[in-house]
Amino acid sequence: MRVLSCEQAMKLFFAYLDRALAGAPLEDLEAHMETCLSCCDKLAFSRQLDAFIKTRFAEVAVPDELESRVRQALDRASMES
Repeated sequence: MRVLSCEQAMKLFFAYLDRALAGAPLEDLEAHMETCLSCCDKLAFSRQLDAFIKTRFAEVAVPDELESRVRQALDRASMES
């Protein structure tokens, strides 16, 4: 198990919220969340923000090209941490 910094944990929040996190990264994040109240608060805010965005923009279709570029950027960012 890898010990995450708060910055590393925050980079995983949206993948966690989308249930796209599994294996070691998920275990690492969960272990960090057990001991870090600050990140727990930030995750709660991220949950609220995620729910707000999904509610407000549920009807808006995201162009495939945009979604692909965003996912690639997120993948690169998670690999850098």
